[in-house]
Amino acid sequence: MLEVDFLGYRLKNPLMLTEGPQSGTEELLKTASESEVGLIFTKGIRLEEVKSPVPFMNINKGSLYNADWSCIGIDNWEVILKRIVIDTPLVVSIAKNYVTAETAVQMAERLVKAGARVISFVDYNAGQLVETVRLARPRVKVPLMVKLPPFLKDLEENLKGLVNAGVDAIAAMDSIGPVLSIDINTGAPLLGSSDGSGYLSGKYILPVTLKYIYDISCFVDVPVVGVGGVTNTESALQMIMAGATGVGMVTSPMIHGMEQFRKVRDGLDNYLKDRSIDDISSIRGLTRRYNNKRKISDSFKAVISEEKCSNCGACFRVCYSHAILKDENWHTVDGTECIGCGLCSGVCPEDAISFS
Repeated sequence: MLEVDFLGYRLKNPLMLTEGPQSGTEELLKTASESEVGLIFTKGIRLEEVKSPVPFMNINKGSLYNADWSCIGIDNWEVILKRIVIDTPLVVSIAKNYVTAETAVQMAERLVKAGARVISFVDYNAGQLVETVRLARPRVKVPLMVKLPPFLKDLEENLKGLVNAGVDAIAAMDSIGPVLSIDINTGAPLLGSSDGSGYLSGKYILPVTLKYIYDISCFVDVPVVGVGGVTNTESALQMIMAGATGVGMVTSPMIHGMEQFRKVRDGLDNYLKDRSIDDISSIRGLTRRYNNKRKISDSFKAVISEEKCSNCGACFRVCYSHAILKDENWHTVDGTECIGCGLCSGVCPEDAISFS
């Protein structure tokens, strides 16, 4: 079963379209609602209408450089929220980083009056997020979320501050940046912002996000949405195993279309069926449970399975300790030379290498 409970909603699956260009208008929200997505976050809402200098996006091998800060403005969003009817639950996101905490709370009050049922604040300043939730909690009578910036210092302290302030859920993480990409033919930056910089999202930031979600889930007992680097079923599963209740995607549907949600949903469904798992929530936090009982050793050695080895030689080429030995039909390991680094298993196309 792919259904999950989230802030009073029973979502049809844990996949979420998080803040980005594909949720910035009423038409886009309706289109997203027709896809296999469990929940939608609006694009970050600002006080005034804003247009970003173009071009504001560029793709690099599954990741996205993004400098899109456009918004149709809160007045237009109030109109949309009053009239929109979609089946998919909606989180209304406020671009807190452009306003004071008090102004952000006033915006939240306006948007709730217009029909918002969940509010999320986004800011690269964690202290501002704590202050905003503290101010909003007695005045905004709907669930409150925040989206955390990457590389947050004093993570445990800030998380406790958010929980004490009354936050109901936490999303992480925002894009990494600022970053820069350059056209080597001209020397010009690829994006149209003032200095050509933007922010990085997509598959290359997945390992960073996974550790972030793992740590956040260890420190707090509120639902966590993992955002950043999810492009397929495998990465979605990793996010859930790290501790995420919901799995956000932006870059992947931007590049491959909203059909990407169906593909990942089907992949999750097949994963559960193949392993006779009844509920996807049962694998949430699996990595922490595994770590609590795992055996740590500095003496493990590589072992190559004769049955699985295709004799391709990939392990032999990367073994800098010269522990891999060539045989006529398969490769073996000299245990006296193997240092257990793990590089050989990373390049093996047959999953033929284990450690013991």
